[in-house]
Amino acid sequence: MRKLFLLGLTLFSVCSFGQDIKATTEDGKKVILKSNKTWSYDESKAESKNTCAIEAGFKEPKYNTSSSWKRMGSTVDDLKKHISVDMGVKQEKIILLEVSEQLGNGVYILCVDGQKMKWRRTGSVFRKDGEDVLNMKNE
Repeated sequence: MRKLFLLGLTLFSVCSFGQDIKATTEDGKKVILKSNKTWSYDESKAESKNTCAIEAGFKEPKYNTSSSWKRMGSTVDDLKKHISVDMGVKQEKIILLEVSEQLGNGVYILCVDGQKMKWRRTGSVFRKDGEDVLNMKNE
């Protein structure tokens, strides 16, 4: 029994050390770490989980259009303008999928030119989900 266990452990170790490892960099790029201590970009054409397809007849959810939000510049239309300028995409290619708004903050899920994105609003400031606007490094 002990010999069988050691044989299985040895085979498992040999198989696991000889394989490539797939990893994701901090900026979201996929790479393959090879056993010979080199790496390359993952060129596989796997379907991205971040894509979105809009069905025919889809209608955007209703969102708040009150005058107080317009004065602050924090409406969904303002968000679409912000994304359009930030990403270089026409506003017609930005579709609101889900919205959750309160007076002080909001969460928006959008389809931006076929890519699903999540944006947040704090007060009248919009930011992409995951961005830290307070600790942005100068580029």
